[in-house]
Amino acid sequence: MKDTVDRISSLPDDVLIHILSYVTTKEAVQTCILSKRWRNTWACVPVLKFGHSYLGLNGTTLSWKLERFVNGVLANRGRSRLDTVTYHCHLINRTLEPSMEWLGRVALLMPQVISVNISGFDEFKCPDSVFSCASLESLEFSLSDKILNITGPLKSIALPSLKTLNLRCVRLDDNFTQKLFLGCPVLERLTLSRCELSISDISSNVLKNLKLFECKQFGHVRVSCPSLVSLFIHSEHSIRSISLENTASLVNAEITLVGIDEHLKAFLPNPKLLNGLSNATTLELHFAHSPELQWKEDICECRTFHNLKRLKFEGEDMISDFDLIACFLRHSPVLQQLTMYTWHTRSQGDEESRQDVCFQREYLETVTINSYRNDTVASKLVTMLGRYVKTIGNIIIIK
Repeated sequence: MKDTVDRISSLPDDVLIHILSYVTTKEAVQTCILSKRWRNTWACVPVLKFGHSYLGLNGTTLSWKLERFVNGVLANRGRSRLDTVTYHCHLINRTLEPSMEWLGRVALLMPQVISVNISGFDEFKCPDSVFSCASLESLEFSLSDKILNITGPLKSIALPSLKTLNLRCVRLDDNFTQKLFLGCPVLERLTLSRCELSISDISSNVLKNLKLFECKQFGHVRVSCPSLVSLFIHSEHSIRSISLENTASLVNAEITLVGIDEHLKAFLPNPKLLNGLSNATTLELHFAHSPELQWKEDICECRTFHNLKRLKFEGEDMISDFDLIACFLRHSPVLQQLTMYTWHTRSQGDEESRQDVCFQREYLETVTINSYRNDTVASKLVTMLGRYVKTIGNIIIIK
C-alpha cells in the first residue's frame, strides 16, 4: 500500500486558517500536535468559540477549567487578528463564577463581533474597554436567567463602528441609554429582550430596526427614530406608556399583546403609538384577549394609514371585535391584503346585524382567514367583510 499523502498540510496558511475558523477553539488548538507545520496555525484563527459545551464540560464543578482555557488561549495566540468571539457559560454552582476580565484583553485585539451568553451569574462585570472598542460592529450580552446590571464605572461609550446590539435580561437606565446613543453613531439594529427599562427615551437618528421583547417598563418611554424601518414589540406588560414620534420611515411593524382580561385596558396601545404606525406598509397586530372599546376609540382617533398595504390581525374573537377590522378598512385607503387569525367566538347571535355600515370600500385584493377549523366563524367573517368591501379579488380560508 502506498504511503498516504498529507495534502491538507501543504495548503497555504490562509486556507488552513479559514478551515479552522469553522471548528471550535478547542479543536483548533488540538491541531498543534499534528506536526511542526501545525504548531502555531491555530493562533492565527480569527474566530474564538468558548463555552462548556465546546470543551465537553458541565456547569457544576468545572468552570475554573473554562476560565483557565480562555486565559491560556489568549496568552498564547499573541496579537494576531481577531474577528469574532463567542462565549457561552451556564453555571449551576454560583460559588464558581468565573471572571470576565478576559473580555478586556479581547477588546484590545479589535474584534468585529462579541457574543456573550451566560446564566447562573450574580453580576456581570464588563471591562470598560469593551465599550470603547473602535472595530466592534456587533455586540450581544444575553444574561438568560435573571435581570442583571452591567456593572462597572462605565464613564462613556465609544463604539464608532457598532451596527448591531442585542441585550437580554439587562437592567437599563437613562444614564446608560444616553451614553449608548451618543457613543454609537451608526447603530442600526437594537434588540432588547426581557430587559427592565427604567428609561424615558429611545432616541436615535440612525436606528433602523428596533425589537422590544417582553420588556418591563417603569415609566413612559418615548421612541423617536426618524430612520426606523422595522418595529417589533411583544409585551406581557403595559404598552400604553410607549409612544412613537418621528417615524416617517417606518415600513414594517408587529405588535403582540398578551395581557390579562381584568387589567386589559392597561395593555392596550395608546393613540400616540398607533399614530406612529400610520406610515407602515405592513402591519401585524396580535392579541391574546379581546381589546374591547378603548382600542376601538383609539383607532378612531388615529391618522389615516396612507401607506398600509398588508394587514395581519390575530385575535381571540374576530366576530365580536369586527369593529377593529372595520376601522382599519376605513382608515387604510390602499390596503391590498388582509389576513385574519381567530380561534374562538363568544358570539351568541347574528353579530353582523349589529353593525352600522357607514362606508364601503371598492376593492380588496386578497383576504386570508384562518379560523382553526371553525367553518362557521370563517363564513361569518366573509359575510361581514362583504358589507364593507364591494369586491374581494381572492378569498383564502385555511382550515
